Amino acid sequence: MIIFEAWEDENGITFTTKDNIVDFRSKSLISNDAKFLYRIEAASYEEAMTLHHIKMEWEPYIPLSNTGESND
Repeated sequence: MIIFEAWEDENGITFTTKDNIVDFRSKSLISNDAKFLYRIEAASYEEAMTLHHIKMEWEPYIPLSNTGESND
């Protein structure tokens, strides 16, 4: 399982892996004053994004590969 975290600061919501949050903070890509929102354990990025959208009460997550759009 992969651990993802959601954090909110003045620039919006950051949702990425727990390890990336540490890196983002060291590069000042997320504020030191950011508020922790929640943690999700998921088997894949797609599963994590699906759960993230549910928690945020957003529209259902639709992976780019399911939009019918070409990546060419």
